[in-house]
Amino acid sequence: MLYILFGNQSLMINNRLTKLVKERLETVDAFNYVRFDGRETLIQDIIYECTLIPLGYERKAVVVDNAYFLTKGGDKEKLDKEQDYKCLIAYLKTPNEQSDLFLCVENPTIDDKSEIVKIIKQNGTIFELADISKDNWPEYVRRYFEKLETKIDADAVTELVIRVQGDANTFVSEANKLALYTNHVRLEDVLLFIERPLEENAFAISNALIKGKNDVALSIFRDLLVQNEEPVRLISLLSNQFRLMSEALYLYSLGLSNNSIATQLGVNEYRVKLAVDARRSISYEKLLLYLDKLYKLDYNIKSGQMDRFYAFEMFIADF
Repeated sequence: MLYILFGNQSLMINNRLTKLVKERLETVDAFNYVRFDGRETLIQDIIYECTLIPLGYERKAVVVDNAYFLTKGGDKEKLDKEQDYKCLIAYLKTPNEQSDLFLCVENPTIDDKSEIVKIIKQNGTIFELADISKDNWPEYVRRYFEKLETKIDADAVTELVIRVQGDANTFVSEANKLALYTNHVRLEDVLLFIERPLEENAFAISNALIKGKNDVALSIFRDLLVQNEEPVRLISLLSNQFRLMSEALYLYSLGLSNNSIATQLGVNEYRVKLAVDARRSISYEKLLLYLDKLYKLDYNIKSGQMDRFYAFEMFIADF
């Protein structure tokens, strides 16, 4: 059998792959299960493996990770000039009935016009493994902790979802870490053990500055320095926050509701609410002024006129 497995989340691909392999093979070991990296292995070597008869077994599985040749455009790997795609196409038309070939690629789409994809559509099976939707994440988290026989509070679920930012691999790693620590995960456990994403830290810095809590903003920045975060990245993210706030305030001044603004800007309505509430502390004109200051700060740092750490600290202190 021929299979293509693709999607954004490697965890979803591997889960489906594991299930399929178990269905196809009675036992799995080094003699009937072979795995290649498509970026490092020639296609002709993979096909040669597919043609070999499994010793002592009725069937074998050949898995190709990073099958980049299934995707549209993009940069080809260094190996591409040496790849024998005609060999692959010929094999796909008459595959070894004792071998299952699994082509896996972590990408949201594959090239439907590719001859390889067309042949597998006719002779095999294609699995598109969708991401966990934003609305389904809380339920996914709760069910995963149930499997770990660990209780998790509702506010801890919400915070954990925010901190893993839709990355299933990161979630599994962090969830297992929390379950090892306690059998009842509370919000304080998530805050203690799971790092806040850089974007969330930038949001926290901007929120603190708007509220006049420069000391809080400075404390967050210094914590990030311990994690080797670059001020230039923070300047970019902070600019994005101020730009979002200025756009939200402008649309609010036109009479749009928070929900309409959120839809138009493609952001969470809670972010819009905070931006609109911030009008009591900072004006639309002041936001534009600080956006200009961030632009100049970025230029001065990149042109070598200012030390990046000192310059960013001074921006926070003088806000």
